[in-house]
This record gives sequence, structure tokens and C-alpha cells, in this order.
Amino acid sequence: MTLKYCIRYLLLIAGFAFLTFGMINWSRDAFSMQGIWFFDGPNILHPLLFVIIGVAMIPPAMWEIFSLGLSRKRPRQAQDNDLELRE
Repeated sequence: MTLKYCIRYLLLIAGFAFLTFGMINWSRDAFSMQGIWFFDGPNILHPLLFVIIGVAMIPPAMWEIFSLGLSRKRPRQAQDNDLELRE
């Protein structure tokens, strides 16, 4: 596994970790919306913010992983097509 993939997989893992942490803590609070704004309640981060960050991180990380995989396969496919034309 190259370093490019490792960084993208770590971002994907972090996205799922944020999403899971946010959902577990938000369910512990009975899915309350109290305290989303800082002036609305205690000065702590609301679990919904972690859910939002996780949902925002997952698609770009997956897109990068898929695009790296596709970019590696394209030169091989082009070479295979050239071989078929020569025969």
C-alpha cells in the first residue's frame, strides 16, 4: 500500500470515527437539539457537529480512493487495447 492510499484511508477512518462518535453521543442525549448553538446551552460541542463533520469527510475520501484506483488502471487498459489492434 502506498503512502497516497494510506493517507486517504486514514481520512476515511477518521470520517467514520467522527460519524460514529457523534451518533452515539447524540443518541445518549436522546437526539436533543438543545445546545447546538453556543449561546443556547453549555459551552460544549454538540454531538451533531461531529456527525456533520463525519458525513462531510466520507465522500471526498472515498472519491480520492476510487480516483487513485482508476488512474492506475487506465494505462494498462490503453496498453491492452494497443495490443489487440496490432494483432
